[in-house]
Amino acid sequence: MGRRVALLIATYEYEDTGLRRLTTPAHDAEALAEVLADPSIAGFEVTTLVNEPLHRVGAAIGEFYRDRRRDDLTLLYFTGHGLKDDEGRLYLAMTNTHRDNLLFTGLPAEQVDQALENCASRQKVLVLDCCYSGAFPPGRLAKADTTVHTLERFQGRGRTVLTASDATQYSFEGDRPHGRATQSVFTRYLVEGLRDGSADLDGDGDITVDELYSYVHDRVVEEVPQQRPKKQDDVQGRTVIARNVNWTLPTHLANALASPLPADRRNALDGLAHLRRVGNDVVRARAEEEIHRLTEDDSQEVSTAATALLAGAPAAPPPAKPHPPRPAPPRAGSALRRALTSRRALIALVAAAALAVTAVLWLNRDQSPSNTSPEARVIAATAERLLLSPDAKTLAGFSTDAGERVHLWDLTTGQDIDTLDANTPVFSPDPNTIALSSGPGTAVLWDRTTHLARATLPGSNAGPRVAFTPDGKTLATAGTCACDPPFDNPVHLWNTEDGQEKAALTGHTNGVQDLSFSRDGRLLLTAAVDRTTRVWDVATGKNTATLDAGYTARFSPDSTLIAASSHFTEKISLWDTTGRRIRQLDTTGEPVSFSTDGKTLVTTGFDRKAVQLWEVATGKLVGTTTPDGPWAVSPDHRTVAVGAPDHSVLLVDARTTATQRTLTGHTARVTDLTYSADGRTLVSAAGDGTIRVWTVS
Repeated sequence: MGRRVALLIATYEYEDTGLRRLTTPAHDAEALAEVLADPSIAGFEVTTLVNEPLHRVGAAIGEFYRDRRRDDLTLLYFTGHGLKDDEGRLYLAMTNTHRDNLLFTGLPAEQVDQALENCASRQKVLVLDCCYSGAFPPGRLAKADTTVHTLERFQGRGRTVLTASDATQYSFEGDRPHGRATQSVFTRYLVEGLRDGSADLDGDGDITVDELYSYVHDRVVEEVPQQRPKKQDDVQGRTVIARNVNWTLPTHLANALASPLPADRRNALDGLAHLRRVGNDVVRARAEEEIHRLTEDDSQEVSTAATALLAGAPAAPPPAKPHPPRPAPPRAGSALRRALTSRRALIALVAAAALAVTAVLWLNRDQSPSNTSPEARVIAATAERLLLSPDAKTLAGFSTDAGERVHLWDLTTGQDIDTLDANTPVFSPDPNTIALSSGPGTAVLWDRTTHLARATLPGSNAGPRVAFTPDGKTLATAGTCACDPPFDNPVHLWNTEDGQEKAALTGHTNGVQDLSFSRDGRLLLTAAVDRTTRVWDVATGKNTATLDAGYTARFSPDSTLIAASSHFTEKISLWDTTGRRIRQLDTTGEPVSFSTDGKTLVTTGFDRKAVQLWEVATGKLVGTTTPDGPWAVSPDHRTVAVGAPDHSVLLVDARTTATQRTLTGHTARVTDLTYSADGRTLVSAAGDGTIRVWTVS
């Protein structure tokens, strides 16, 4: 087993009087060092440097990364000032750093990057809680003039980079820059999530870097909306940073196990099986103990299922009804008779199926009128992000726990179709083709019939953005790097049959963040960091219109309107395809989608904490939903699906915010939701190791 080593660097006193003295870094480092060194929590070997000159810090970083082994876990933390020179290069300020001589007195980000690159460890974590110099308005990662682009400076294999902020402004550290010391918001939540175990979001007893980031990000944005932490990773497998010292059996499982209803205790087996599969040693032991206890349950249904689970088979579900339509609510007497008959049949079926193994479980839920949850197909798999093919027959899932891999499942049977060593899938209208991002600057056309790459498409950078024409015959790719200085960034059009380039559309001078084709395939829409959104004639390759907007843009279904967010004001506007602004909406953020009939537009803030519904014809706001979790909007814009804190999925009316239905079954936090193109199917993924497929229309 490898070593766990951490180097914490805090600088808050400076010889250069132009650098503001920071009141919090020493306290940040002390608090973080304490929790990381605690053997019951993280068990790191911790070294802390406070207010040291450049040469000592540089030597310490060099020694820290030297002679590391592949299975070591390294964590480098820096808190203090980050400075950009006139060429846009980033330096970390030490106590003897001078702004007018950064080259020789500041620690170059390039030097830290090189030390990371030369380190043999496969798990390297870099945490930057920096106050970046400057006095610009709050910005986004895509704004070249107002961001530091920290993540791009530390890209590399085996690394995870967390930053408190990327804006060139002082990070927000409470209300006082002087006087009584307060912790920075970012580090405060880092320490809190580790110390009390609250960052263990999936309840498996371990706190991964991904969970820690998600925990910190949500709380920082909630407390200080102007500050948006960022994360970048390129690692194989998950990186466990700490143990949840306060782990207990999740409340919903404890309640189910204590329930007098056998059905509740039976359903708890799914959650226990998941904990036994993914939990650490403490969690697995407790799950095993509860499963053993259920083998002696007074319900034969429960005891048989628990015995089957211990024997190596998944707990068998109650039998599904052969006909999906639900009957009218029955009279109490007939309900009781049916329940008794169903139970006798269930016991026989469970006993016969005790050793059957299946990837897809059909759930037959309580048929009482109070239960609003429909039947769901369950795929035993973990995914953090979901994508459905246009025909809703194939599901793609991506999880950081599995590294850069895309899993494909048959949505009808739940069968695992393929596992691809790539990420960010985009389905073609042609069901046999998928576009994948495979390493920096490369897109791959994957043939699903041969299970081979049909073509590898170069010419982009930093993970290309891709889009297919509606007929699937052409693929557009463009690099996403938000770089300083600007650079020529052509959009490439490729023939999807042979991978030959058809055209290169020139005009953008920085990373393209969004691109899509019109429904007829005649126009291409691209939005970029260069503060422009461009409309292209696909046949001629000409730039037919340029909008004063950037980052995110959407075509209306009839391709006559464009919704785009302005790069300067962050306001969302409606434009026609000639570049004429029709109206500006009274909201900031980015457009999400037009409804299928084109009458409404959904927008969200940059923190994705609100879902707003607008009438396109009038620009009137007609609905606002504030989800407390991941969300997805139905194609007709009537419903917002929300992953709720109690692990259920709520179907909420987009105009009135009234809850229409509650979908229950998940036993851990919902991580993603997606609708099929026709709105009839909703797919949810959760940390309980299941993906659930709901028929919602």
